[in-house]
Amino acid sequence: MKITFQKKQTGFFVVKIISYFLITLSLYLLILSDKFLGMSLAILFILFGVFITIFLFSIAHDASHNAISNKQWVNRLFAYIWNAVGISSYFWALKHNLAHHSFTNIPGKDDDIDQSKLVRLNPNSTRRWFHRFQHLYAPFLYSLLSLNIIYFKDFALLFQHNFGNKTISKHPVKEIWILIATKIFFVSYMIIIPKFILDISWTEIIGYHILMHLVIGLFIGFILVPVHVTGESEYRLPDAAGKIHCDWGSHQSEATVDFAANNYFINWVSGGLNTHVVHHLFPSINHIHYYSLTKIIKYTALEYNFTYRNYSLVGVFKDHLRFLKKLGRMDNPSHNACFD
Repeated sequence: MKITFQKKQTGFFVVKIISYFLITLSLYLLILSDKFLGMSLAILFILFGVFITIFLFSIAHDASHNAISNKQWVNRLFAYIWNAVGISSYFWALKHNLAHHSFTNIPGKDDDIDQSKLVRLNPNSTRRWFHRFQHLYAPFLYSLLSLNIIYFKDFALLFQHNFGNKTISKHPVKEIWILIATKIFFVSYMIIIPKFILDISWTEIIGYHILMHLVIGLFIGFILVPVHVTGESEYRLPDAAGKIHCDWGSHQSEATVDFAANNYFINWVSGGLNTHVVHHLFPSINHIHYYSLTKIIKYTALEYNFTYRNYSLVGVFKDHLRFLKKLGRMDNPSHNACFD
């Protein structure tokens, strides 16, 4: 008997889109209402930033994987939500879909584990003296992720031409102009408009803006990084011929962990990213289905003895920081012979 189910968006997903849009818009209008000052205004900026992030995880992320609709123009339209919040959807697709999803935890191919020399996220990167303390300072670096992506990383990617196994000799001029327009639009509604409507100093509006991004950075850092960087996450290197000696599906389940997969609230808020294994195995399926599909993967893993791991919410953060500590003090804490 063949079992079929809806792989793309459902009515429940549409309700989620509308709800998050209305909440995010309401928070922005409250910021511009000029009825809040000081700490109250700071809290509004933080809430606005958090809901923008949830909106991205829940909608734009799915759109970039063509997981909202079978019609490509619909996915492309919703993918521009990345641009609406200051991030290039073009470079996100290259960096995330091509590099990260195709080469998860493959040093030299997956940019997510080779982001900065300040933090060592894989056993193939050079270990430096200051990495001994990275488990202590990593959260501070994560808090800078949002500021880095919007104001630095996107521009740096203009000069990057290799994404996974794909080489792009010249980025389309159209995408460069869209990138510039994206940044201007974001700065206009996030900094310039509030500055003049609220009649506050430049120091104040920049301060609120930075505070918002620091919270966003922590939020995305502790959702996106630990799911691939724990003591049990698998890393692999290609051989001399460029071949990875593991099938793609097995590697995805071995390189990825879930957290709080049984918690529907966390699944809802994170856009399904806490059920990360099913996302990596079936990225074109809408995240609204991940909660149920993860149960199937869990039972199938038990039946056929393949890797599936699910941490508690606190447990995944603790294990991530413990592994960062090991990466800072040992060349190869993964004990994988290919890194010896």
